[in-house]
Amino acid sequence: MSRESAWFAIVTTTALLTWANGRFADAGLAPLYIPVICAACWSLGERAGYFVALVCAVTAIMPHLPLSDSSPLALGVRVTVRVATYLFAAGTIASFRRSFDRQRHLALRDRMTGALNGETFQAFLKETLGTAREDQGTLLLAILDLDDFKAINNEHGHAAGDTVLRTFARGARELVRRDDAFGRIGGDEFVLLLRVRPAEAGESFARTLHGRVSAVLAAGEYPVTCSMGALIIRPDNAQNAASLMNAVDQIMYRAKRGGKNAVEIGWAEHAQGLQTRELPFNTREQTA
Repeated sequence: MSRESAWFAIVTTTALLTWANGRFADAGLAPLYIPVICAACWSLGERAGYFVALVCAVTAIMPHLPLSDSSPLALGVRVTVRVATYLFAAGTIASFRRSFDRQRHLALRDRMTGALNGETFQAFLKETLGTAREDQGTLLLAILDLDDFKAINNEHGHAAGDTVLRTFARGARELVRRDDAFGRIGGDEFVLLLRVRPAEAGESFARTLHGRVSAVLAAGEYPVTCSMGALIIRPDNAQNAASLMNAVDQIMYRAKRGGKNAVEIGWAEHAQGLQTRELPFNTREQTA
């Protein structure tokens, strides 16, 4: 449910409960506000949940305010209990939601680098392919492999290798937009999925991307280079996510075999196969 739909459902339900509570003041409908508060905290966030809780407390109390047989003390106690109960319900659900989001975040990501794990990235790729076909968007799928990464571990230790991975992941995440995806699919292999417009700009965008991630690696404590295979996916492409991942992986290994510190770019053409263009270049010269 979208945020707008959630707000509409919560406002509508609260209005109906308010009407029913006013018409049948003795029916004891106040507890029915609690599920509304819980839904608001879960779907709209903590601040919205507390706001809804206060609104529900006021609307639940209003039918009882004109009663002449209620003393000010009794009304005060009733108001305090109602407000405290609703706020407690909101706080409890908000706490559950924070824990849920934290655990979900950890489950979807690689713990060392914070990038999406392989399974999560595959699911995102499948979803994005379907969306791109609907809105006629072009995608750039890229795999990046750090060159001679084992040498870092052998010469400086695994702690140094972990530092390189974290530094690279942090820099790469800063390069992608909110709607793009960055994941880790192996020890020193990472994958990116980005939207490119227009499609003809895909090749230059891929070269620019390789230059930027190479600059991130060069600026680290243990400088290394990377080889990148990039696949430009048009919206009319009929290949599935697994086939595309396999294709871009092959392109990356061609860049590796071509001398490393290079980028090779391919086009996924309909369902007919793969067209590749080898475009190696020296990253240090390119970024200078």
